[in-house]
Amino acid sequence: MIANIVHISLNTCGGSERLAITVMQALSKIGIDFDLTTFERPNMFKIDTAYGKSVASVIQRIGKVNVLRSLEKVDIKKHYDLTINTHGDMLPYFACDFSKNNSITYCHFPLAKYLINSKDPEYTRFLNSAVLSTMTNTDCGSRKRFQSAQTAYIHMLRNSTVLSNSEFSCKVIQKAFGIDSILLSPPVDVDFFRNTALLPSLSNNRKDVILVVARFHPSKKIENAIRLAKLLKQYQIGNCMKIVGNLPPSRYGYYSYLKQMVQDYNLTDYVTFEINVSFSKLLALMQDSKIYFHPLPGEPFGISTVEAMSAGLIPIVPDIGGHTEFVPLKYQFHTFGEGVEAIASALNAPNSERILISDSVRKYSIQNFIQRFQQIVNSLPTTKIKI
Repeated sequence: MIANIVHISLNTCGGSERLAITVMQALSKIGIDFDLTTFERPNMFKIDTAYGKSVASVIQRIGKVNVLRSLEKVDIKKHYDLTINTHGDMLPYFACDFSKNNSITYCHFPLAKYLINSKDPEYTRFLNSAVLSTMTNTDCGSRKRFQSAQTAYIHMLRNSTVLSNSEFSCKVIQKAFGIDSILLSPPVDVDFFRNTALLPSLSNNRKDVILVVARFHPSKKIENAIRLAKLLKQYQIGNCMKIVGNLPPSRYGYYSYLKQMVQDYNLTDYVTFEINVSFSKLLALMQDSKIYFHPLPGEPFGISTVEAMSAGLIPIVPDIGGHTEFVPLKYQFHTFGEGVEAIASALNAPNSERILISDSVRKYSIQNFIQRFQQIVNSLPTTKIKI
């Protein structure tokens, strides 16, 4: 049998791309061949750099790369026994022969629904430039783009086996579409972060540093971290906050806004930015810091939170979102004042608690994801194989 893995682009090198690569590993381990359908050919240099050659090597097993120009007319001539959309939060990929028996959609969170309904400018550009680019660029054409994308998205979810990353996301999907999805948390290399960041730090003294890891994008609400930093400095809690993340050229405006906030709040001696750091640098920052702060309420899961916990950092997160399912209640906050109190307490956490925190997220390992995904594939009537 042969599968078709569908993803907008692997070159973004984020959490959903790591999931797509892990799906390839899961299929490869049980002898299922696979192709890739995407809008951009994989850039092996970028992918190797982001994940390492050993992880990225599975991409070499792709049989054929189908490069799409438009989703309005999906013209994939090859027959596939199984289609797996690993970008089901954003990509409305649907063919008329899809069913729950031959199609899997991994939907981190049904973002497309809300982006379409709000006519989000960035998502509009995505629709215009790639997804439905064959339509005319008129008001009528624009309405048809949104209608077509919305219809395809609904049909895709209702005619596939839907997987999602947390109970939080599963409930949102159920409320929005009346669909029961299967909970399958995303793969995190928990053992690597534990072995390279937690264990070496046990004999060293971590500094009173609050670490924030987030891509520089308005949707990540990094400004919440700066607002919290203002209170932390006021109450003399912690030495500094380091905000780490990738900065694409299109987001320099947002970055400038954040830097201006730091200046306006008189935080230049407390908040620093680490832009486009290497992976080794990120690990060094994790070894050196005590606290991981997540600024976004409603985070569907929180891969970076799990990575930080694996590395021995104490997580401080909003009390809404998927991360509430694995972060201890005492480290969740609703107001910034509660966040300050949680950080003040967490700065004094002993190494024994850091080990317990790390132990608690080992269930999100890559191996556990692969094993569970293989079981789901094997449960589909049309893909029965021996695992």
